[in-house]
Amino acid sequence: MPYLKSKHLTTNSKRRNEESDKANRKLIYIGGEICFQSEQDLEDYIEAYFDIIFPELVLIKRQHSLKMQRCDLLCCSKLDKQAVIIELKNEEDRGLVSQLLRYRKNILQNQSFADRIDYSLPIKLIAIAPTFHEDNYTDKEASKFEDDIYFWKFHIEYQTTSPKFQLEGKNYDILYPVFGLPSSSQNEDLRSTILPAFTHNFESKLPVDARQNFRIIRELFMAQPKIKEMVSPTYRKILYGTGEGENHKKLAEITNTGKGIWLFLWLPTKVKTNIKIPVARFGFVLAANNSHFAQDSVVEWLVCTKTTVSLEDRSNNHFWCSFNRHGMTKWTNANMYLCQATNGININTLDLFIYLLKGATRPFDDSMWEWWRSQEKNTPTNLGWYIDLAIKTWNYRIK
Repeated sequence: MPYLKSKHLTTNSKRRNEESDKANRKLIYIGGEICFQSEQDLEDYIEAYFDIIFPELVLIKRQHSLKMQRCDLLCCSKLDKQAVIIELKNEEDRGLVSQLLRYRKNILQNQSFADRIDYSLPIKLIAIAPTFHEDNYTDKEASKFEDDIYFWKFHIEYQTTSPKFQLEGKNYDILYPVFGLPSSSQNEDLRSTILPAFTHNFESKLPVDARQNFRIIRELFMAQPKIKEMVSPTYRKILYGTGEGENHKKLAEITNTGKGIWLFLWLPTKVKTNIKIPVARFGFVLAANNSHFAQDSVVEWLVCTKTTVSLEDRSNNHFWCSFNRHGMTKWTNANMYLCQATNGININTLDLFIYLLKGATRPFDDSMWEWWRSQEKNTPTNLGWYIDLAIKTWNYRIK
């Protein structure tokens, strides 16, 4: 049992998590767009404002399950009890039509809520998403139920002082703060006032002087799309990623053991093979008396490792000659990270750095190369720069 699951929550912990979810809901600004942090947040919003957004419908059940299929919203019209299935997506999905048709078949065969739905009428299928792939329209045209399938695009627009949910030409208020707007900086309003139960227990084991900075850095991680927060049973390790398995993408990890408190970030790395997005797990050794997790803390060393950081390695006069299997030094001086990670024939890593730091892609002009040469031997050493790079890397990997 490497990480705790929802089944390990006590009744009090479940109550705390519900309070945390309600208190800490937010939208995120990424890639020039405002979006819900997750599909569940989108569903929560639609359910909470259902009567306002769909005044002609009655919500019968959310997440209605039949034969291993689960539709987001099962509804019916107030006027004639026509069944309406609504599928919500927080991002583009190519398989929407087949998904809706499976729901339709199962509900029709099962005659769910027959006392509230008139099954003599066709079932209306609605997909709501920010964008629709061309394949969705192709599949719709090929379906004999084409006339019963509807695609509704939604958009979130920031107007004056608050975000608006736009659907079918109408605007609806979203009473959530927006994290990451270019015109604003992080403030107390965006920080978690109530931590989830497992996270609260992890924080309680940190030194008191590290807890505020932990909350700040956690908020940055939790504001990223598709992020899950996972805590170990001992409450000594916390992981941020899509999941815990080998094939899941990771953003950050914090460990708190008898050997110290360590932050790990997944960053671009040197590789010898043709990996499109080369990343590795790096631990951070801070300068003496610098605060854990503080953005302005000075980084002395980056340690490329899949395990923990052992300061005893530094007593070895040849520790800097230790390499990982792709040729990255295990220990790297912070101000030499960019140079070491791109040293040698390493085109993918170099291109990744330039894209993440400047937003540029090949071909590069002379000014871009001049900029890179000025950067590669003088990597910033403040922890905040590395956190920002890890977040940019995360969003590039999952898009």
